[in-house]
Amino acid sequence: MSPRNDSPRCDEVHGAFGELAILLRGGDDDPIRHELVLDGLVRAAGGDRNTAARVLEPLIPQWPGLWPALVAAAIGRDAPPHPGYHPRYHTERHPMTLFVERRVAELTARLVTAPPVALLATPATVAGHVDPARVLGLLLEAERDGWQPGEADLTQAILRLPRVVDRAVRATAARLVSPAGRRFAGWLATPAEPRTWVEEVGHQPYVSSRRIAMLDPAGLPAELADPRSAAERARSARNATAVALWPMIAPSHREAMAAHIQPFAAAIVDRGNPGTGFLAGLAAADGPVGPAMSLTMAYALANHRQTARLAAGDALIELAARPGWDSTGIGAKVGTLATADRIVLQRIVQPLAEALKAGARDTVWQVTSAALPVLLPAGPRPGLADLVDLAANAAPRGGHSADLPGLAALAAKPGRNRLTEAARRLAAFMPT
Repeated sequence: MSPRNDSPRCDEVHGAFGELAILLRGGDDDPIRHELVLDGLVRAAGGDRNTAARVLEPLIPQWPGLWPALVAAAIGRDAPPHPGYHPRYHTERHPMTLFVERRVAELTARLVTAPPVALLATPATVAGHVDPARVLGLLLEAERDGWQPGEADLTQAILRLPRVVDRAVRATAARLVSPAGRRFAGWLATPAEPRTWVEEVGHQPYVSSRRIAMLDPAGLPAELADPRSAAERARSARNATAVALWPMIAPSHREAMAAHIQPFAAAIVDRGNPGTGFLAGLAAADGPVGPAMSLTMAYALANHRQTARLAAGDALIELAARPGWDSTGIGAKVGTLATADRIVLQRIVQPLAEALKAGARDTVWQVTSAALPVLLPAGPRPGLADLVDLAANAAPRGGHSADLPGLAALAAKPGRNRLTEAARRLAAFMPT
């Protein structure tokens, strides 16, 4: 995408109208559409506003919220408050939702006063990464022409930088002198890796006991912080909105975004419609796997909706293709959650079976061989026979070093049932 805003063609304006209409009618749950609309409105503001107004103005009085104000600002019109909209009806205040809203509000204000040349944070990949050279070019242009990008736009661009940036870009960035340029250069010079961990939340009114991923965002922009306790995050998780947008906020920090998403994945494991966009976003993102991502995937694989479980299986297949990916942590979380009756074990069998059919054999073995050491000593439960059978199908041929406590004793039990038969099949692949 060009850093400059050439006057939009009529078909581009109609394209922005179409994407905006879908967003408003269907909800703001597609991160690519979200960014296309933002970029399209900036282009409309930089071109023939009268042409853009004829196409976009009909949307302004129809819909409540931030978007009508943004559209009005892009075409130089006023947007009266919608009678059906009041902030008190929108109580969810998750930091990621606030950041998404802040970007829209910031752009609205800038389109009224000084429309930007372009947005720094416009992604260059479907995962959400920006092109570092393009961001650098816009910052150089800003210094030359005497303007500064919006703070939220700059923050979002920084969070979307790929994990590896060309040395020439870093060298040129080091010579920037504006506040925005210095911040950009500083991030390139000292990238950060957040720390995550898991806390136990006991049973509370309206909230069952569950495990909640926590995040220490030290070194990352403050917008990624969530100062609430694990209990507070658990209580509000079901109210989260537009969760599918969140992975694209920091596509190089999958684990950090998983820490934000995991309470939601836990809250909707047995009820509600979770959607599946956040799973695709996490799978497309980069960064090391940690407890937050493992816990998110464990809950998603056990979701009460088949569509969500299969989407989690698709995400697992995509992750399995990543160099160095290890799903052992997911399996360990599955075992822990199932033995504590936090998830229904039977549910995870189908998505894992589909992953095995798709060729993700090593990954399925990693999950099952990490879950079984926790599950087998806990005794029979629904779904265990299927999981052991799946492990036997995925087990490496030719020997391996997995330690599965309780397998030998189970396989040696007299009699025939599905669990003991599956245990015998799996035990046959274990080294003696």
